[in-house]
Amino acid sequence: MLEKQNYRINQTVELPPDFINGQGVGAVSSMRYGLWPMSWNGCEMIAVYNAAHLLGHHEELADICLELYPQTSIAMGFFGSNVLRLGRYFEKRGIPFEKTFDYNAFFNELPRCRCGILSFWNHRRLFGSLHTVMVRWDAERGQLWEYNKTNGKDVPVPHDARALVTNKKLFIVGYLFS
Repeated sequence: MLEKQNYRINQTVELPPDFINGQGVGAVSSMRYGLWPMSWNGCEMIAVYNAAHLLGHHEELADICLELYPQTSIAMGFFGSNVLRLGRYFEKRGIPFEKTFDYNAFFNELPRCRCGILSFWNHRRLFGSLHTVMVRWDAERGQLWEYNKTNGKDVPVPHDARALVTNKKLFIVGYLFS
């Protein structure tokens, strides 16, 4: 029920037609997911949106939230979404992906993929908060690009090393899209 109420609100929000960065700034911050604004808990939905967009599947963020909320939300959105269930969106659309719990396997394979979604603990495992982002490898520049890095960073952020995204100890799960 809550997802339908939020859907009506979210449909009225005009987002730029490109990737979403900085969930705490701009129009996306006023969208709703569960009982909270997406500035609080929208990183998983934004990562799915960004990956789908890069892969050529252009759906509105409001539609993605409506579909995934009943399957993935945790505590009415307080803790965002269950990162282990994000693959359901891509399975339903026949978009092939690989899911891995191995930090090195994810980053070693990423240069051969179009993009990836990864989830990681922000500062400490289990009782800390987590974040989910879309990443892609730019072979021309030899850099890793991270989308929606922080609430206030409204552009993708380039990195020269994987450790600047997260480290092995904080890695939770990654999805790779070839």
